Amino acid sequence: MEKKFTKLYRIWHWLLAFSVLGLLITVALRKTFLSWRANSEIIQTQLASSGIEVTHEIAKTTAKAIRSGMWEWHYIFGAVLVVAIIIRLYMMLTKQAKLPILVFIQAQTKDKLKYGVYMFLCFFIFAMSISGVILYYHDFLNLTKDSVGWLKDLHEDMMYGVLIFVILHLVGVFKHEITTKEPIVSKMIHGDGD
Repeated sequence: MEKKFTKLYRIWHWLLAFSVLGLLITVALRKTFLSWRANSEIIQTQLASSGIEVTHEIAKTTAKAIRSGMWEWHYIFGAVLVVAIIIRLYMMLTKQAKLPILVFIQAQTKDKLKYGVYMFLCFFIFAMSISGVILYYHDFLNLTKDSVGWLKDLHEDMMYGVLIFVILHLVGVFKHEITTKEPIVSKMIHGDGD
């Protein structure tokens, strides 16, 4: 029997899961607790109630400084994601894994939905990571402000796609565990006899 959950496969999977989860958490923080817009208003309001007036620009700069550490974590998780993608590309080049579209094409009809979700998850993660790397190096690449703005919007929109497909993936794994009684989660942690 061919081993499906090899050590390298499990390392790749958990690096990918860890990095995507970390990226989604940092984005959730950016959109909620660490939103510079909301926090700059809080800074202005709280200081004004103490008799200290600050401009909107100072409050905005302060709010962005508060969340700058979170962005460092976003970049770290992004780097881990790139490492996971490199591992996956290596696995495909050494025939330890197939190209997701080939998996989808070769799947039986009953498995097309499962492998379609997998294929789109891979596509969104890959596209989001490419756009993230370009955004990170936008100064070096000499991109215009309009290009950066467009790419940033696209990067954020792709994050919603990743979120949807991660949820579908988790639902599918849970359904598979329950309906087939195959210990897929256990195999993803412990392997299948390597």
